[in-house]
Amino acid sequence: MIDRTTPVPLYFQLAQHLRSEIASGAIASGGKLPSEHEMCAEYGVSRSVVRQALQSLALDGLIETERGRGAFVREKKVPIVLQQRLDPLQEGMAKAGFTLTTKVLRQEAIVAPAHVAEAIGDNRVVFLERVRYVDGQLLLVVQNYLPLSRFSALLDFDGLETKSLYDWLDEACGVIASTGKRAIEIGRADSHIASLLDLQRGDRVLFNRETTFDQDGRAIEYYESWHHPDRTRLSIDLYRQKG
Repeated sequence: MIDRTTPVPLYFQLAQHLRSEIASGAIASGGKLPSEHEMCAEYGVSRSVVRQALQSLALDGLIETERGRGAFVREKKVPIVLQQRLDPLQEGMAKAGFTLTTKVLRQEAIVAPAHVAEAIGDNRVVFLERVRYVDGQLLLVVQNYLPLSRFSALLDFDGLETKSLYDWLDEACGVIASTGKRAIEIGRADSHIASLLDLQRGDRVLFNRETTFDQDGRAIEYYESWHHPDRTRLSIDLYRQKG
């Protein structure tokens, strides 16, 4: 574990050992590392060695320290990639090696809020509210609004826990989600969203809203989503266009 006969620095050996413990799951995601005093005693090293090892792990993004509480393994964050493709969330999660599951909370016809009616041009909508999990952990709450005049059949569809909304639109209605306009910002969870994401009212969340258009340029959906702040990492694909 700690080999004093090699020229490899003690802090580096300790850091590598802790990396292995984290990678194997011996120290779980979100789990607390032993205290500095405990590691000094267990590995027979000084506190400065322990602190150097922890600093190395923190710089690599593997742990975070909380004053008065100690060091914790950072929870694995789900990458949300910003790109020019309108793919169902299931596809993106599967490509990244995650398992996405969905729980439908509401699926009903309602009068659209004013900002929704303005976005999609209809004041009667099919409203969906879903909670989505990745590898069993709460990731986000999403609310979708679709024009009732075009998509009333969605009210009778009971497969949204396994099928993507875009796949249903394509297969049942011949409508393809072709383009969209999205805005992302840091928001605060109201009481309802906080209760669903297991947060406190007023906690910061990643807030996303989008209007989606079909192959003919007609608005087919407006949605809002709130992502758990500790489980989401935003990733952006960049490219340079010449000329």
